[in-house]
Parts: sequence; C-alpha cells; structure tokens
Amino acid sequence: MVPNKTYFKNKKLNNPNDGEFSHVPGSKYKGEWKNNKKWGFGTQTYRRGDVYEGEWENDRRSGKGTYYVLKNKKLSKEYAGDWLNDKKDGLGVFIDGSGNKYEGMWVDGLKHGEGKLVMKNGETYEGEWNEGVKQGLGTLTLENGDQYVGSFAGGKKEGPGRFFYYSTNKVYEGEWVDGAPKCGEFKSMPPRGGGTSETFLLPSLSLSDAQSVLSSAVAEVRQDRASRSGGGDGAFNEKDLEQIKLAFNSFSNNEGMVKIMDLQGLIESLGLNVGREDLDALLERIGAEADDDLTYAEFVDIVVVISGGV
Repeated sequence: MVPNKTYFKNKKLNNPNDGEFSHVPGSKYKGEWKNNKKWGFGTQTYRRGDVYEGEWENDRRSGKGTYYVLKNKKLSKEYAGDWLNDKKDGLGVFIDGSGNKYEGMWVDGLKHGEGKLVMKNGETYEGEWNEGVKQGLGTLTLENGDQYVGSFAGGKKEGPGRFFYYSTNKVYEGEWVDGAPKCGEFKSMPPRGGGTSETFLLPSLSLSDAQSVLSSAVAEVRQDRASRSGGGDGAFNEKDLEQIKLAFNSFSNNEGMVKIMDLQGLIESLGLNVGREDLDALLERIGAEADDDLTYAEFVDIVVVISGGV
C-alpha cells in the first residue's frame, strides 16, 4: 500500500471524509469517506487506467455512476447507470468493445428485465431478458429489416411467434423450437392501408381441416416443450391429450374452434372445477373476448393453467 500524505493530514485534522488515498500501487481514489471507507461521491482510478466516477457505499460502487475504460490512451464510456454492491443493478446503458449498445434493466451484473440491444451491424432486440439472455416476449429486427415478434427462451426463438419477411411481403405465424419454425402458417402480409392477410398456400398440399391439424400440431409442440423443461403437471401424457381432444371436438364448430361462451361447459366435461370469476379473470389475462373462438392449442394452454401446471 502506498502512503498518502493528503489522507493522513486530513485524518490528523479529524477530517478523513474527503481526500485521496491509494489502496494499491497505481490506483487512486479521490472523494468522500465514511468510517475510513469510500462512501458518498468519488472517483476511482484503477491500476490499468480505467476510471469509475460516481456514488459509493461501504467501499463498493452503489448508486449512480459511470465506468470508463482506457483504450489507446483514451478514456471511453462503457457503462452509465445504477450500481449495487460493485455490480450493474437497475437501469443503465452499456456499450461493449465492439460498439454494441444495451439500454435497459440489470440485476447482479446481468441484463435482466426490459431492455433494448442495438448491434453495430444494425440488428436490434427489444424485449425481456433473464440473467443475460433473451427470455420472454421480444422483437428481433434483422439487419435487412425482416422482423421476428414473439417468445424467446435461452436466447433463442421458442414458443409462439411471427416472422415478417418484408422483402417478399410474407409472414410466418406459428410455433418455434430451438430457434427454428416448427409448425404454423405462411401468409401474405396485410396491405399498408389495413385489411386482413391471406394464407399463402403451397400447391402440393391440401388439407380438409387445416386449422384443426395445425392446432393439434401446435398443442403437441407445446406439451413436448413442457416435458423437456421439466414442466411436471404442465405436460399431459398421450392418454390425457386424447381425452382433452375428444372433449374439444364435441364442442367445436365446423371450423374446428370452440366459442368462449361454451368454454365453462367444456372444462366441466373434463371433470375440472373452475369458478366463473376465476375463469373470467383467466380470459381477461389472455385478452379473450366473449365472442372469440378458441383453437385446440389455446384450449390445451387453458387446461394447463386451470389444472395448476403454470
């Protein structure tokens, strides 16, 4: 440890709360002190030349602060925002050595919560993060303008999502597994002035009940995902799915859908008990209206929730 004349002079004068003190050779702190610890506002210059300027508590970076890195004899801002116990924690902006910029929430030094990442090549992701990886709902916009809007898990596309191919004016809507499309529909995008999209049909394929087949495939994908992730009660066995599908078909209309108004009776036919208030709360949570139709895949998700799977 290198002695510091200013620090010891202040200490003799009963004023150790402001001054400079070098903890290790080449490092220096200038700022406020409390109980002989960095506490308040101060600037720390590290041995390799990096600098932190901001708030401290109990000898650790805590509060608002900015961290600069020394590169080519020039200081560049790397992170500005909230800190807790020497780690990024709260709202902050981070720019890495490649020029990629993240602005959003942090927990324990990792991206966590809502945030936006802008890559140097123009690609962006805006949405939810969990322990440093994309997790939850988000929007990924590629360098060429194509865009994915949907669910992520473990940093990859996983679950329901839409991929917009703006160069061809088409959109894929369906389930994604491990970053790749698993089953869904390929449609033309609605015109800019509004209107509805039209299904883009492949001439070599024709199904008499396409919606029912698609819903069944989506339900199987979701159940397989629940099994792989250790979903426990959230995943049904083959016999359970067969019973659920038979009940659904008995209530479905010609389009292979079930009206929301028939949902209570359908649930009760499976031997499940759910109060009207609880069911209404669930429907409000998923944004369903009284005159909406439910697909088989959506019904399976509802049964998972009601049976305590999530």
